[in-house]
Amino acid sequence: MRRGLISWSREEVPPSVLESRVARLQGKIRDAELGVVLVYTSFARPSAVAWLTHFVPYWNEALLVVLPTGAPALLAAFSKRVHDWIRATSHLGEVRSAPDLGRAAAAFLKERPPEPSRIGVLELDALPWAVAEPIVNARYGGALVDITDLFASIRQPADDVEIRLARRAAKIAVQALKAIPTGAKRAAELLSALEGSARLDGAEEVLPRLAPDLRADATLRRFEGDAPLGERYAVELSVAYKATWVRVTRCVSTNAVPPSWRGAADRFVETAERLNEANLSLEVAGNARPGKPAAWILETCRGSPPLSVVATGDAPSPSALLPGGSLACLSLQLDLDDGPWLRGDPLILGSRGQPSRLLI
Repeated sequence: MRRGLISWSREEVPPSVLESRVARLQGKIRDAELGVVLVYTSFARPSAVAWLTHFVPYWNEALLVVLPTGAPALLAAFSKRVHDWIRATSHLGEVRSAPDLGRAAAAFLKERPPEPSRIGVLELDALPWAVAEPIVNARYGGALVDITDLFASIRQPADDVEIRLARRAAKIAVQALKAIPTGAKRAAELLSALEGSARLDGAEEVLPRLAPDLRADATLRRFEGDAPLGERYAVELSVAYKATWVRVTRCVSTNAVPPSWRGAADRFVETAERLNEANLSLEVAGNARPGKPAAWILETCRGSPPLSVVATGDAPSPSALLPGGSLACLSLQLDLDDGPWLRGDPLILGSRGQPSRLLI
């Protein structure tokens, strides 16, 4: 369950922006001759429905129904007691209580003739069978069409509203990292400081990972318990603000910042700037700079997961397409002479000869 405040600021996310996003999807629906589109959402897969309507499930699951025209409807497996909250934090048409999402979807479609001959489903292979089975059994099985690529075609590049939200989320993350106590000796001290700072600053969700001793292991991992902190450690912080996610990674030294880290930071910036819509295979900049790349990953939001992998150093994807202006997160690990170094930041992908630019 999400523990942060979920609210809708109409100044930060105007209804007109959400309506414009829905209209773009509806244009694609009509072009593809689909009768309706279904988009599943849950705590783990909130982003597509949130991008369209600002609805963010703090628990449970729901199904968004988008017809070729009109406002989207939400079939929600929530108690009717929270319908007022859903309407207060989302831009929707009808909100219907639906303990059984699949049956509710089949009934909803039958109520609105003509019944669709083709039903688009975002990420069809990931639709839970408990939701899909009643739809299939209602003789719609042959009508289901995967629209993952169709949705991805409108999801990026990011609009100005999303970029502003991402910048705010990144600032929340950076401020939380600055809140780490200088003399922290245990992971628990660090994690509580991160959580407290980010939550008080308005984060909807905070997911930290930690490499507690870089001299022993640079692997970032979730901590349910505690661990001692080494002289050098790394922290990755994934933050959601108004349904927009970013990922920020920093290294921390309990002593003076090593000179090699300053050179590595310059190299990270130069490397990020070289990314563009025509080149998602990372070219690590500056042969004179310290270190060599050990691992890197580029992520963006193109569907229901908050961040999905576009390209990595382990599995280069020259065919990966991401238009200029897309909001993405770059994470990089360098092997320096004095040990590993990690950094991660959100960026806007460059296009037409313009470099990518970091949000912070």
